[in-house]
This record gives sequence, C-alpha cells and structure tokens, in this order.
Amino acid sequence: MTKRQNDGKLPYSYLLMGILFLIIVTALIAGIWMNYESAKSHTVENAERLRAMTESHMDNSFRMIDTGLKLYDNTYNQKMQDAFEIVMAEYVLSGEDPSLMDLPALKDRIGGMDIHLINDQCVVEHSSSPREVGLDFSVIYPDFCQYLHKIWNSSGYYPDRVVMEWYTGALTKYGYMPSPDHRYIIELALRSESFAGERMDLQYSDVVREVQAFNPYLKEVLLFQKQKRLIYNTSYIPSPEESEMLDYILWENRSSQIVTDENTGKTVVWRVIDLRDPDYAADMSIFAKLTYDDAMLKRELDHIGILNGFAAFLVILSGGLIAMMVSRKLSRPIERLVEDVNIIAEGDLDHAVRPFPSLELSNLSGSIQVMVDRLKAQIRQCEASEERFMDLVRLLPQGVFETDLNGNITFANPIAFEVFGYDPEDLDKRINIFDFLTTKERTLASARFGEILAGKKSHGSEYTGIRKDGSTFPIMVYIAARKEEGTVTGTRGTIVDITHLKKVEEEIRELNAELEARVAQRTSELEFATREMEAFTYSVSHDLRSPLRAIDGFSHLLSESAGPCLDEKQQHFIDVIRHNVELMDNLIDGLLALSRMGRQELKREWISPEPMVREVISEFLNQAPGRKIDVRIGSLPECYADPSMLRQVFTNLIGNAVKFTSKTENARIEIGSLFRDEKAVYYVRDNGAGFDMKYANKLFMEFQRLHSQEEYEGSGIGLAIVERIIRRHGGEIWAESEPGQGATFYFSFGVEG
Repeated sequence: MTKRQNDGKLPYSYLLMGILFLIIVTALIAGIWMNYESAKSHTVENAERLRAMTESHMDNSFRMIDTGLKLYDNTYNQKMQDAFEIVMAEYVLSGEDPSLMDLPALKDRIGGMDIHLINDQCVVEHSSSPREVGLDFSVIYPDFCQYLHKIWNSSGYYPDRVVMEWYTGALTKYGYMPSPDHRYIIELALRSESFAGERMDLQYSDVVREVQAFNPYLKEVLLFQKQKRLIYNTSYIPSPEESEMLDYILWENRSSQIVTDENTGKTVVWRVIDLRDPDYAADMSIFAKLTYDDAMLKRELDHIGILNGFAAFLVILSGGLIAMMVSRKLSRPIERLVEDVNIIAEGDLDHAVRPFPSLELSNLSGSIQVMVDRLKAQIRQCEASEERFMDLVRLLPQGVFETDLNGNITFANPIAFEVFGYDPEDLDKRINIFDFLTTKERTLASARFGEILAGKKSHGSEYTGIRKDGSTFPIMVYIAARKEEGTVTGTRGTIVDITHLKKVEEEIRELNAELEARVAQRTSELEFATREMEAFTYSVSHDLRSPLRAIDGFSHLLSESAGPCLDEKQQHFIDVIRHNVELMDNLIDGLLALSRMGRQELKREWISPEPMVREVISEFLNQAPGRKIDVRIGSLPECYADPSMLRQVFTNLIGNAVKFTSKTENARIEIGSLFRDEKAVYYVRDNGAGFDMKYANKLFMEFQRLHSQEEYEGSGIGLAIVERIIRRHGGEIWAESEPGQGATFYFSFGVEG
C-alpha cells in the first residue's frame, strides 16, 4: 500500500523543500531587485550631488576670485585719479575744445594711458588712439551706454575694473570722469604688462582644472565673458550654437540653461555666474559651459544591473541555501558600499570605503574613494586659495573689517588695527565698530548700520574716528551687508584715513577765499570804471552836442538871412556844413548807443521774431515810399532773447539791406532761418552791393566801413552794435558775400537761461 501511495508523488519533505525553494528564490530575487534599484538610485543621486557640489564650488570660487580681483583693481584708482587731474587741466586750458588738445602728447604725460572723449550719443568723438574714434557703444554695449548717462551730470572720478579691451582682448583698467562742461565723458584706459602676472594667483583656469579633476563626469568647461571671449583663450571663436546660446543668456534670459543631447549622451549646462556691480560699468559676469558625459553614468548603472542580473541567475540555478548565500553575498557588499557612500555624503570625508572581494564592487568602491580623495584635495586647494585671498587683504593699504549683526568686530586686517592704534589681541575683548566713533556720531552711524542690514546700498559715510589713545581724525567708511547662503549675518567694509584729504580741502577753501577777495576787488574796480564811463557818456552827450547845435543853428540862420545874397557855391558850402553836423550828430548817437549796450540789463524771454520783423520792414518801406523792394519772410522760430535788443538787431540788419540795395534794380530782401547742430540760425539776405570777404574781419569793428560815405551814408556803428548784442546773448554772428552779389548775415543765440 505504501508503494501505491508513493507512486507518482513526491515526498512531503521534497514538496516542502520545493515550496521553501520557491519562497526563498522569489524573496531573494525580489531582494536582489530592490538592492539593484537602491544602488541605481544612490549612484544617480551621488552623481547629481557631485554635479551640484561641483557647480556650487565653482560659483563660490569665482565670486571669491572676483572679490580679490576687485580689491586688486582698486589699487590703481589713485594713479588714474592723478592722471585725470592732468587731463582735466588740459581740457580747461584748451577752452573746452577737445580738437585743440594734443591727445598723443597728453597720453605720454600720464604714463601711456589712452584718452577717449565720449559724447552724449555714446560715440567716441576724440581719442589718443585713432582706431577708437567713431566707436558707438550704444550699438555694441548698450549697458555701458546706460551707465555713462547715469553719471553724465555728476562729477568726480568713477573707477572701473580691469577687463579685456574690446578690440584686442588686452587686460585694461578703465576710469571715467565727466568733463567740467558735461559735454563729454572722459575715459582713461590703463594697460600694464604686469596685470597678467600680478593677477596670476587669482585665475579662473585653475578653478576649471580643479573641478574637472574633482568630477569625473565633467568633460569640458568653457568660461565666456560678455564679449563672448574665452577668459583664458581670447582667440577662441564660439561655434554658431554657442554664440546663439550666449546671445540668449546674455541679452534675453540671463539665467542658467540645461541642454541634453540623447544622441551623444552628453548634458550641457550653461551656468550664469552674475558678478555685476552697480558701482562699476564693467560686467564681470561669467557664462560657463559645462559638458557632462552621461554615458559614463549609464555605463556604471549598466554594470550594476549586470551584477544583479548575474546574481539572480545564480539564485535561480542554485536555489535553496546556495541561492540564499549567493544573494546575501551579493547584496551585503552593495549595502555596505551604500552605507559608506552615505556616510561620506553626510560630510565625513575621512571615512574609508571598505574593500570588497568582488572585482566589480572593488572597482566601484575604488572609484568612489578616488572621487572622495579628489574632493578632499579640492577642499585643501580652496583653503589655500582662501589663504592667498587673506594675504591680499592683509596687504591692502585700507583698513578691512567684518562685524556681526550687533556691530561687534569679528575680523580686521593689520592696517585697520594700525589706524586706530589697537593690537590684534584686542579683538578678543569684543570691540564694537561704534567704539571707534565720537559719541555724537554713534546714533547716526547706528541708524545707517541698520539700514545697510535691511538691504540699503551705501556709497560711503564720513565720520570722526577715535584712536585707542583718545585722539581723533577724519575717516571715510564704506560698508555693505555680508550674507551667507542668502541670509544676512553681519557687515563687511573698509575704513580710509582721510586726514590728508581734509588738509587738501582746507587748502582749497583758503584758495577760494583768496580768489573771492580778488573777485571783490576786481568788481569794485569795474564799478568805478563804469561810473567813469557814465560820466564820459554824459560829457559826450552834453559837451559835444552843444557846439554842434550852435553850428547847425547859426548856419541855418545864415542861410535864411543871407539866402538872397548867396550864390550857388556859397549855399552849397552851408548845406555841406549842415549835412556834416547831421552826420556828427548821428555818430554821437551811435557812440552813445554802443556805450549803453554794454551797461543795459539783459532781460531775456521767449519771443516770436516774425511780428517784430514785419513791423521793422513796414517802418523802412514807409520811409522810402518811392522804392519797390521784394521782401520775403520765411520761418522764424521762437528765440530766448531780450525783446528790445532783438528789435535793434533786426532794425540794423534790415536797414543795412535797404541801404545797400538802393542802387539795385529789382531789390530783394530775405529774412528767414535754418537749423545747424540742432540750433536755430537766423539770416538777413539781400542782393545789393555786397563786399569782398577778405575785409570781413572789419565788418563788426567800430567806425569801419567797406563803402565810402559818398556811396552809402552811415556812421559805421550799426554792425558793431549788432555784434555786441549777439555776443551778450552768448551767440555768434557772421557774414557771407561777393561784390555786386549781395550779402547774407547769419546770427544765433546762446543756450537758454
């Protein structure tokens, strides 16, 4: 019976073993799959975490380098300010006319710095370097143009950074200062062969090599500046794809972009490190192109999948205990590896990855250990870079300090201690920044300190500093909020002893006082001369007119009383006497008018010349009823002038045109305007006698005539009066003519107000 029962059936133990085998195999396969997914997830997370650490370290390193470069660049500010004083002095001596300045010679005087004068259209109008003339920044660098307009109506020196020159890529330090008349922004460009060597310790290329050595997935790093030049290879020409992406992130989006190419198995990260500073025209931002090899990560994941698939195959073949042992042997090392990686990821870089017997896991653990060793080396290099930066800070000629949120000093360079007479050991006594100021200034300084912590920008504040021994001296403090991971943790700033500057300011005030005294003396002398001129005018008006009136009166009586007895020749003599008396009277009137013109108060207002011109023409036509004159009046825009003086100008010029067309058939007079350099220029044109242009320099001189008295009467004063009126308005007047072809007189008025 036993045999019958066993026929065709497996023993219970075999069945149980089979069930257990299936359970164990299923469980082990599930365990292997979970371990595979975990290892895959951790590998991907570690790669992404490594990428984030790489990019964050690169950003921080670049910002630290830029801070050091900024401090280095500012060491040349005093040299450029001294050069600007020479340039501005030459500009004033030239009469504020850059065309009269010898820019190449001036360049040699200031140590070889190039000089560029940029007009209000952001175009280089004058330059010591001819190729720079005509460079239009509104087209090639609009942000720079906006910066120039921001400082246009200000004064003083505006420093810039050491940047690549636009044409050659040479390292150049720039500085700007508005001209005294605010017509130009004067730019100085300092080039030095020492720039590259002195800035060598703060090179971006070192950081690139370090991050590439640190991250095995990172295959290429390219660093571009705003001109789309590579920082460490100015001859590199970006590809069309690179140029298109740079244009997009430079001018349109200005944010980081990620592009994944499935065909090549690479991911390109365009990262924007924004280093713009509103205090400088230069944009020092870095646009980094980071190329990651995704295929390498995929190979690692495929390798992990192969290992786990092989383990699953062994589980299926071996079954039971063997499967369980194999599964345990395969999964446990991976778990240990993940544990080691997690410990390292949490910050314990000294934790060693435990060795593994299998070749694949041993290679993987070895790769991870190499990555950790590179990370530790990178950290040591960062610490060395920080030490170099601190050495630079310690060598600065200005005091540098840092405080906490309460104003307690947490760091200061040696010069800061030296300025205030303290020792570095005094830092342990919790010195507060306000302890360096006088009592009456501490309240104001505390308020400004709070505003800076709240985010307000500061451009420097002047205070009275107190040394440890109690003595006081003037200081200038520049301070800004200090942030860590986006949170304000205190302040950072510089302190400058301005004692020498104050002495210079006092000397300037004394010179100004002396100058004002001299001006007062000259004013008194001028008033005395004016009173003498008024006395002379009265003498001319009274003493000269009296005998003239007597001559005119007696000659008139003689003509009436002796008229029947006088022959034609004697009557002619009397007429000549009376005519010359009239001329002499007109000459005296002209002299008095010329004299009054210099003393008459200028009362300018907006006035339309056209009604005044029509009135003056009507008066002249009424005085000559028999003459036919073709008068043409064009557009006469409003002008800012004294109405009475403006009428005198048109009266004299139109009167001249009427007089000198008296012998011309079909006489024609035109009064109109044109625009030159966006300014209205008025003209009076006739087709009369005209004159030779070689005598044009005599036109506006008193008593100078280009035609004889017999041809055309006149005192020779009218044009001199016109010229003086135009000059008092800050304008200019000139004439164009040919003998027998008429003449045209042009005039304009100066700036409003």
